[in-house]
Parts: sequence; C-alpha cells; structure tokens
Amino acid sequence: MKLGYLCSYTEAEVQRAARLGFQCLETHATSLVPSLDSPPDLKNIASRISDTLFANRITLSAISSYGNPLVDEPAKTLKRYSVIFDLAQLLGVSVITSMAGNLPDRPLKEGMARFTEVFTPIAKQAADRGMRVAFENWPGMGGDIPWHSVNLAWSPRNWHEMFERVNSPALGLEFDPSHLVWQGIDHIQALKEFKTKIYHSHAKDTEILTHNLQREGILGIHHNCWRYRIPGYGRINWAEYVAALIEIGYDGGLAIEHEDPVFAGDRFEEGLVRGFRVLNPLVNPVS
Repeated sequence: MKLGYLCSYTEAEVQRAARLGFQCLETHATSLVPSLDSPPDLKNIASRISDTLFANRITLSAISSYGNPLVDEPAKTLKRYSVIFDLAQLLGVSVITSMAGNLPDRPLKEGMARFTEVFTPIAKQAADRGMRVAFENWPGMGGDIPWHSVNLAWSPRNWHEMFERVNSPALGLEFDPSHLVWQGIDHIQALKEFKTKIYHSHAKDTEILTHNLQREGILGIHHNCWRYRIPGYGRINWAEYVAALIEIGYDGGLAIEHEDPVFAGDRFEEGLVRGFRVLNPLVNPVS
C-alpha cells in the first residue's frame, strides 16, 4: 500500500508530494491531457511526466476521470476512456478512478440501464488491456428534496446491481469511507463485503455536525449535517480502516482527498501534513 493524495498534475505538485514524504499521487486526467476529445501526442506527454515522477521518486496510483459518463453518447464516452487507457498504459498505471454517472432527472432503473449500455464496452476494453475502472462511492446529491444523484455508486445495494449488470473483473470501487459515514452505513462491513472489488481508496474523514442534525434531521438539512475533514479530524478510526485494508489484502493507493474547509486556502498544505501524520505510521510503520 502506498500513501498519496488526489490532485491536479503539475511538476510543482509532484515536488510538493516528495517534499512532504508521500509516495504517490492520484491525478485528474484533464490535468495530464488538455482534451480527451482531441488528445495531443500522448507519448511525449507521458515521457515528460515519467521523467518528473522518476526524478522525485513519486508514482501514480491512479488517473481519475470524475465527470458524469452517462450523459453523453456512449461512443463518445468510450473514446474518452480509450484515451485515458492509452495514457495510463504509457505511464504504467493500471487503475482509472471514475464516477459511475447517472441520469439525475430520471428513475433509478433508467440510470442503471444506461450504466449497462455505457460501461459494458468500456469494461471489455479495460479487461482486454489489463486496466481496471474503480468507481468512487460519492452520492452526488445536491440541492433540496427531491435529491437527484449524479452518481449511481453511492451504496452497497447499488454496487451489487451495477456489478451484476456488468459482470467484469475490470470494474470495481474506489472506496471512500467518508461518504458512507454520514449515510449511517458501516464502512468496515462494506469494505469486507466488497473486498475483491476494492481497486483504489480515498482517505477522507467525516465530521457529523450534531447540532444541525438534531435540529433539522438528515432530510431537512442534508449537507449541513456533516462536513468532510482531513483523516484524524472526524468519526473514522483510521487504525481500524487501514487494518481492514491490510486484512483484505489490499495493496493499492490510499489517496487523501483534501476537502477540509478548516484547512483550506493558505492552510491547504497544513491539512496534507496533518493527514500524513495520521496515516503514514499506519501505512508505513517503522520496523
């Protein structure tokens, strides 16, 4: 297992990761390639990136693509994933982190049908090329009731249906326990239940804002009943979580997804440092 964080790729970001002691990065595809619809020379891009990573002793644990892949024409979406697969292979990366997408204004069954249509050919291409697509379990629900999710992969119930509809070893999860905490889902139980499908992991904590929750309830206040925090500053027991990853035999990237409002702006790097200090002794214990 390697410890890193999610970011947009720049040489300065690679240098910061090395300076702070991280081992890897998960980077947004759109920061590596300016356009997935009209990609430039991928070999030259990959060569420059590889040189920078090697010089700083940093690897890429995953390349992320976090749009809604179900809203465009399936052929166009497949072409975009093909470009990411091409670049990932040139960089020696085997995991693409992604949203499952959804049709937010349509019933769930229609979103699932669209998922099947879009990801069946993507899964086949990924499997043929030795790649894996890992869906983050972000609920993607905004606004007031009725909520309309832009991502199907928010709960174990949906994961079961997704993986039954597209039964491929190329499809799995980018497991983020923070999204399960505020839903009241046991993230350790879910991790163990889907242990063969965990292809990448985010490290993000959740603080429950009890005063708001008790006043309004989760239906009335929704996003104001919790906030995301750097690991160690919320409800998650990170020793328990890392122990569970080790128990299931997970050996991929553990990437801090820094969305902590306390350590935003000028304090962003402080947040990374604090998260590193919590996680590094668990991931890389001193012998």
